[in-house]
Amino acid sequence: MLARIVNYFREARAELARVTWPSRDEIIQSTEAVLLFTFFMMVILWVYDLFFGWFIQTITGFLR
Repeated sequence: MLARIVNYFREARAELARVTWPSRDEIIQSTEAVLLFTFFMMVILWVYDLFFGWFIQTITGFLR
C-alpha cells in the first residue's frame, strides 16, 4: 500500500515536470484581462440594477 502511494507521488511529480508553465508576462497579461473583464461586467450589472430598480419603483408607484 505504501509503495502505491509513493509511486503516485513520483508520477505526479514527473507529470508536473512536463507541464508547460506560463511565463510571468503571460500571467500578468491574463490577470489584467480578467480584472478588466470583471470591472466592465461590474459596471454593466450596476447599470442594469439602477435601471430595473428605477423601473420597479416606477411601476409600484403607479399602482399606489
